[in-house]
Amino acid sequence: MSRVAAASNTDVGPVRVASTPGPTGGGRWVALDLLRFCAVFLMVQGHTFSTLLDPAVRAERWYRHHLFVHGYTAPMFMFASGLAFGFTTFRAWERNTRPGPGLNKRLRRYAWLLAIGYALHLPGLSWQEFATLSPSRLRAFLQVDVLQHTGISLALCQGLAFALRRPERFAAAIAALLALVVFSAPIVWAWTGVQAWPVGLGGFVNGAEDSLFPLVPWAGFTYAGILTAYFARRASRPSHALAWPIAAAAALALLVPIAINHAGIAPYGRHDFWKTSPFYFSWRLGNVMGVLALLCFAEQALDARRSAQRPGAPDGPVLRVVRAVGQESLVVYVAHLVLLHGSVLNRGLKSHLGETLSLVQATAVALGLFASMVWLAWAWSRLEKHPPKPKDEARGRSAPSLRAA
Repeated sequence: MSRVAAASNTDVGPVRVASTPGPTGGGRWVALDLLRFCAVFLMVQGHTFSTLLDPAVRAERWYRHHLFVHGYTAPMFMFASGLAFGFTTFRAWERNTRPGPGLNKRLRRYAWLLAIGYALHLPGLSWQEFATLSPSRLRAFLQVDVLQHTGISLALCQGLAFALRRPERFAAAIAALLALVVFSAPIVWAWTGVQAWPVGLGGFVNGAEDSLFPLVPWAGFTYAGILTAYFARRASRPSHALAWPIAAAAALALLVPIAINHAGIAPYGRHDFWKTSPFYFSWRLGNVMGVLALLCFAEQALDARRSAQRPGAPDGPVLRVVRAVGQESLVVYVAHLVLLHGSVLNRGLKSHLGETLSLVQATAVALGLFASMVWLAWAWSRLEKHPPKPKDEARGRSAPSLRAA
């Protein structure tokens, strides 16, 4: 198994679904970009600690609390992916759900997510290495990580939107899917029939093949993000219109499992609480939505400050960097894993440093790695917006072959 693949067993994942149009600051929903920026920071910091910290340091009590917080990275990314998907889909429904360039671009993006996800697990570069893979290494190569999960879950949502034609029907179907994947999780994970499926497919259903992010129940975070976007579809300023409703929904999601636990209700019997419990899912979703609500209030404060100082002023450099990191989270995800764990093409920091760093040393490495990822996201974003021009075009002459066409 690729050294990169080992990094993904603790959290996470990003995906650039599409830009997230909105009225604030040049057409993006700032709270969503802030949410993804926070998730990127948690991802880089957490992976650095889990990869390079000395085992004696990881055995200390504080590290268990660190793992608990770090476990919110994947829910944050998946919720943000659903939010971005839904926000762009509902606001340009015809373009994104009918055959044409927009739909084709989306489908290509989901295919790329699958390809990159499996590429990070590559055991080698030669056909001989694939031909001699043991069953355990084959399962490791085909296990469902966050990119495979996101590519498939969003492709399924795209197909559902295409089939149902109307946004109201689509939102109702997503709500039904959310309830299905969350409340059936203990039962689906206990189902052993999936083991008879071809290797690589069962991992999309439950954890039978040691997959990290099967659709049940993880896709529920994506579906919750899409439903949140549905209520934001007509808001000209989503953070202003939805901050309090999102906060109320977060409070409800947090209070329900507490009330059920206090009442002593246990409808599922013995099951893996941390991976399949609907009540733990509700608790994590409530925390993620609570963070989004706080960021919506932060965006409101930012808008108020901007209006008081200079209405219509462009975004400052800090906000532009935050947006770049949120938008290019997929680039950051791949780059930081390759740097930390290496790949079939390179050796990573783990092979050079090992699990030897103190807390202070690991913190310094994490901050340095995060700073380099911020720079990479900024540079990548600038390159996409301003690609290099051919020499002839740069000198003011047209490119003959293109202009003639």
